[in-house]
Amino acid sequence: MNNSILSYVGWLLLFATLGFYVFGIYEAIRLSWSALPGAETINYHPVLSSTIGAIQALLLANLGMLLGVSVSTPNSNIAHSLKLSASTANPELAPPPPMDIKDKIQLFALAMYIISLIACLLTWIVNNFSSDSKDVVSIIPESGKMFIGVVLAYLTAVLKK
Repeated sequence: MNNSILSYVGWLLLFATLGFYVFGIYEAIRLSWSALPGAETINYHPVLSSTIGAIQALLLANLGMLLGVSVSTPNSNIAHSLKLSASTANPELAPPPPMDIKDKIQLFALAMYIISLIACLLTWIVNNFSSDSKDVVSIIPESGKMFIGVVLAYLTAVLKK
């Protein structure tokens, strides 16, 4: 099969996954914000719940990999982009070469993941940190807790220096 066709299919799958993830997070936030007091359990489709959870696991693994690369290879493009590189502490080091498209995609996925976690955390705060399925979709408190874990992981990488 032609490599360009495979490339297009890969980009199509990437954007479809991104769109589905954004839709799932948006829907969880929308349903949580519009929950009525005393109402029944919020109806969030199980397929959305399990798929968003799986995508979040993948994005969390991506974060772990990016932090691991940054710590093990402090002069890498990733470490420089995450502000964990030795070049930020030592300005006489040469800047890293331009990033590959793979590195850019990984950093974009990381930024999208962090933004979605922050949005879920804010929704969880507005709902008084409720974990009740009548108040919030289960992904909201899970993502709020996940954000706290991400912050701790980043602090660990920063403080390791």
